[in-house]
Amino acid sequence: MENTDFRSSRLTLHVSRLCVFICTLLTFALGPSAAYASHVLLPPPPPPPPQPATQASTGGFIELRVQFPSTWLWDEVHWQNLWTIVQWQDQAGRWHEVSGWQGQLNDVTVGTDGDVVGTAVWWVAKPDLGTGPFRWRVYQGRERRLLATSDPFDLPGTAGETITVRVSLNP
Repeated sequence: MENTDFRSSRLTLHVSRLCVFICTLLTFALGPSAAYASHVLLPPPPPPPPQPATQASTGGFIELRVQFPSTWLWDEVHWQNLWTIVQWQDQAGRWHEVSGWQGQLNDVTVGTDGDVVGTAVWWVAKPDLGTGPFRWRVYQGRERRLLATSDPFDLPGTAGETITVRVSLNP
């Protein structure tokens, strides 16, 4: 009987060692992240960005549509290098840049007729609805060579409204 107990305990010891060995192999096979996964708390994922429908219920949008001429030199001036700035006009008639409404075009689309139009969109907070005048300017790169200036416009008057401003570029 003692011999059977001794064999049983030795078998248990071998099985335990085999389990440790297999777990160690799996840890190395799966990489270091598997070894620490049970001990490290990962931060929660970032919240999703606000959806336009949510923003539209509390404000509006301004959209710039930039018409490229058919003679545009795409190899020399890439659309990604254009810089757009929204400006507001004070009571004395001076124009001031809006720091939060500056940046590149969001995208460029080619119509079935071959027309190329770039767009930029900015959200307008509810307290700013109906204010103005504003204008949009399009520059070539950092050297700010002016390519187009829009006519003055007012921001959307109601929540959910989009004001579209159109300009044509000069080559």
